[in-house]
Amino acid sequence: MNSAKCPDCDAELEIPEDVMQGEILSCPSCGLELEVKQIKGESVELQELGIEGEDWGE
Repeated sequence: MNSAKCPDCDAELEIPEDVMQGEILSCPSCGLELEVKQIKGESVELQELGIEGEDWGE
C-alpha cells in the first residue's frame, strides 16, 4: 500500500495499490477531497480538488 500526505492537514493517507491518476480521494482527518495528480512508483502526488463554479453565461 502506498501512502501520501494531505496537503492541508499533513495527515498520512493510505493509498490503494490500484489507484489511478485522476481518482478522487478523501482525507480521513480533515475531509478534504484530493485528486491523484501523479503516480511515481511508491510516491503518489495529491492535489486539493478545485471545484470550478459553473458559468451561467453571466
